[in-house]
Amino acid sequence: MTTPAPATLEREKEKLYVTDAELIRRMGVPEKQARIILRELATKHPAFPKPQALFGGRRYYPAVRAYFDKMNGLKSTG
Repeated sequence: MTTPAPATLEREKEKLYVTDAELIRRMGVPEKQARIILRELATKHPAFPKPQALFGGRRYYPAVRAYFDKMNGLKSTG
């Protein structure tokens, strides 16, 4: 995966629905490892947010973030 230009990365910060490639960049984990992690989460963790067909197979990022926050012991603010 190539790294997008800084301006592109800045625009991506505001997106609500993200592709797996965008999610991987936000995760900060090497791509090969992140793809394994996403596969594991999708198949063995039913609470992990699913891609939404209506939004082109993208995941709702605030839900993904909330899932990771909860997984890492952070309390919900909402």
